[in-house]
Amino acid sequence: MAAFNRRDLKRLGIEEKKSEKAYIPKIRWNIRDVFFSIIFLVAILTGVYFLSAKIVSELNHGNQISITNITNTSFSVLYGIQVLLMVGTVWFFAIYWRRSSLRDLGLTYYSILRTVWYSFLALLLILAINFAYVFVMTSVFKIAPPENKIAELVENGNVSSTILLIVVSLIAPVCEELFFRGFIFQAFRQSLGVFAGLFISSLLFAAAHLEIYNFIPLMAIGWVLAYIFHKTKSLFPVIFLHSIYNLLMILVLFSQFKKIAA
Repeated sequence: MAAFNRRDLKRLGIEEKKSEKAYIPKIRWNIRDVFFSIIFLVAILTGVYFLSAKIVSELNHGNQISITNITNTSFSVLYGIQVLLMVGTVWFFAIYWRRSSLRDLGLTYYSILRTVWYSFLALLLILAINFAYVFVMTSVFKIAPPENKIAELVENGNVSSTILLIVVSLIAPVCEELFFRGFIFQAFRQSLGVFAGLFISSLLFAAAHLEIYNFIPLMAIGWVLAYIFHKTKSLFPVIFLHSIYNLLMILVLFSQFKKIAA
């Protein structure tokens, strides 16, 4: 019988520690769960929108709900409902129904230094994609970019800058990454493969923003985020990247409209 030397034992010890630390996600939810969750969200959010529009119309003597008359309270309530529904849907299908865990959804620790480094590189790529897209659309097709919903909210000024900053740079990234990358991407990757998971999850991510002009860059951003999540197996790097990107965008909007107001 061969005897193990100290070096072999040490190597075995290292391998044991690595195997203990390496966690293999158990993706028990599937594409059908994702399909039902999307149908549920679309139906409920549509109902909430029309119900709230009806209430606002009654209170404001026929004036419909819009960005021009939305307030801190109405914005917070409507967005809060959306967040609760998205997170609640993920909890019901992945954790309650399929008995998975938060770690299976990607809420696991990842190196802070690598997170910052990958986010820096990905941010450069995303900004380059956005710049190239806008350049082609304005120079070749002569189509100027319209104002998006956040730009209109900042310009209108009815919603507090603090609320917008918290929602856009903190709450939205956590909620969207959990839903689109942790829940949707992993379900399609598990059933159809990595490429299909990247394509379908980024397609749904872009569609959910309801911005036709920005559909392609939003899809590219979703693809980058899903790819980083696939490689790191953690949501924390993509949440961080998403937060930094959104923070930069809204700070730019704040500075632009302050200059216009001045």
